[in-house]
Amino acid sequence: MGMYRAESMLLESEGVQQLFLESALGVTPQGLVDNPSFFRGFAVRPEVVSSALLAVADVAASRYFDAAFRLSDVLDPVMTAGGDRLRAESFSACNGVYARLDLTSRGLDGGEIGFGTTNVDINGPLRSMLANVSRNELLHLEVGREQLVVSTPGESHVERQVELPDRWIRGFAETPSIAAGMVHLATLSGPAITQFLASLPAAQPGRTVFLASSLRGLREEVRQKPSTVTLAGTGRLAAAKRVARFASKLEIFRHDSSASAWVFRLPGADFTLLLSPEPYRGFSGEGGILEALAVPGAKEDGAAVQEFLQWQPVISATALEGRTGIPAQRVTQGLACLGTSGKVGFDLLEGAYFHRELPLEPDRIVKDYPRLRAARDIVAKEGGVEWLGDRWQVQAGVGIYVHHVRRIDGVYQCTCAWWADHRGSRGPCKHVLAVQLFRMEPVRDPGPANS
Repeated sequence: MGMYRAESMLLESEGVQQLFLESALGVTPQGLVDNPSFFRGFAVRPEVVSSALLAVADVAASRYFDAAFRLSDVLDPVMTAGGDRLRAESFSACNGVYARLDLTSRGLDGGEIGFGTTNVDINGPLRSMLANVSRNELLHLEVGREQLVVSTPGESHVERQVELPDRWIRGFAETPSIAAGMVHLATLSGPAITQFLASLPAAQPGRTVFLASSLRGLREEVRQKPSTVTLAGTGRLAAAKRVARFASKLEIFRHDSSASAWVFRLPGADFTLLLSPEPYRGFSGEGGILEALAVPGAKEDGAAVQEFLQWQPVISATALEGRTGIPAQRVTQGLACLGTSGKVGFDLLEGAYFHRELPLEPDRIVKDYPRLRAARDIVAKEGGVEWLGDRWQVQAGVGIYVHHVRRIDGVYQCTCAWWADHRGSRGPCKHVLAVQLFRMEPVRDPGPANS
């Protein structure tokens, strides 16, 4: 976990208060550095940066799906310096909304952007300070291992030590592959952006609507189509209202799973909201990368890919294939493996991955993916999986076979309750994973290839 190394402090000099927030160890291209400075400089548009940081904090503070909408005490965005931009990322407390601010070099002045990742806190008093920043007011940022310094003529706050929530770690693993599978649907410009957000009901999480591009912006459709984007919970775009007035464009992306992404182009920055397919579905439970992780050698592929990341802000999977010399499928598996420890994210505007380093335990895969762990336990048992000629028989209890897995038109189907509920939309069940692991064992009879 990422922990602060010392207590934060509040200093005042010549009437200006400065907030010093402790952060986690810095990982840079040169390895672990005891006291790296990731960035020190000013925001070109202070009101844009402060509003966007508040929007990221809004998401971290929100629980969109619950019996009663309420705020959370988790307010700890992850900040990454990637050489040419600063990124601040967060997940909602329900884990169904992912937010990211990309602050590019055009939006920063007076400092070189280095490399490193840390997690910081934005609590009530700091939020109040940021809410009062005006366009003509200086906003100075210093990001590093020892401290995040936010300096304005206004108030500041002393922050406590924080840890990265476990659900965020699983969310960081799932969202890159979901974003990589999205396609661009529509673009809104100028006043159409604020008009669209103003038209959405304020209720949380709000109803699910299907939207299609039209000459006047977006129009609502009765049912989902390949030409529509699913906005699953209109209230889950609420955080974007802080930055909408600054946005020149809104880029909208769709996914076949009904996930969606909304990217607001700001002066010197971009603000992204990625929404899960349903308001009640958290990214931490999607399981979309489990099949890649189940492939033997995925960890080794991840290690091979990691050697070529080197804190690049734009990482092309095609370029990685050429540099590593391994096939595209194994590059994808390697990126999925790296995603489990938060080492890569995906930028929709760039259409490419980017490198980050979260302050995590070295190996989180087994701990964070109980379905994968259970599948390995099944395969390890004598007779845990058996091929019956037309299906696989999977042991679900001690000495009892209660589930059967078939492969129909290339898609695995299981008789368990998980498959009946989700039908593969949230990744494979543990029984399907067990079959996939079983088929990869060279000493086992995997059954016919077209079964």
